[in-house]
Amino acid sequence: MNLNALARKASKGPAPPAYGGSMNVEDMIRFVRVHGAAGADEIDRLCAQHGWLANGLLPDGTRVAPFASWARACAAFGRRGVSGLRPLLVDPELSGFAIAVLQEEKTLESIQALLGYCASAAWQSSDAMHPDWRALSALNLLLSFDDGVKVEQAVMDDLLRIVVAAFDAAPQPFLSSLCLWTARGAPTAKALAWLQALEVTGADVDAARTTAIKSVRRRLAPDYRAPDAKAARQIRRARAADV
Repeated sequence: MNLNALARKASKGPAPPAYGGSMNVEDMIRFVRVHGAAGADEIDRLCAQHGWLANGLLPDGTRVAPFASWARACAAFGRRGVSGLRPLLVDPELSGFAIAVLQEEKTLESIQALLGYCASAAWQSSDAMHPDWRALSALNLLLSFDDGVKVEQAVMDDLLRIVVAAFDAAPQPFLSSLCLWTARGAPTAKALAWLQALEVTGADVDAARTTAIKSVRRRLAPDYRAPDAKAARQIRRARAADV
């Protein structure tokens, strides 16, 4: 998408320009990842021109995409990369937007930023959309599959510590399951031992534990080989087609 394409999408479409036109969040994230600081400048310009909303709440109580908040996260990333998002992670109003951009970055640096955020999470909310749980979900998506980001043992150990803390505090069965799914991103003997020793209640949580154990065992096997770049792209395309 060139520098003019986003402007066209923002000004035309089924929604008024103030609500994003025909643009969607994925457009903005992809745009700034390609164009960097120039993309950030264009996003800031469009935000000011069209008066995008920060919270997406309309006077009648309905909601639209809060493109002004997305613009802040995307522009911060465009100008300074992952380091530009770190200040937003400590802002309760913007942390969720920063986490979503980090999830799309798919690099060791983005994973380390998410781990740093999760290390101080309280895990008290029962809302799966709370930034704490969204950050853990992002780590699950980035690390738990064969085409995930490759990381060293130290990163896996950090992830397992976070997963254990989150699991111990999880207030809802679904969130307990999320913790167990995320443990797949730490295919280590220590993670396997923890999973095997767990006593869980509820069919869904037990199924998540079983899935995690199978995944960690498979990735620990001596004959396991992670997919190369070409195979990883094919896995990602197949997963996207199933969504």
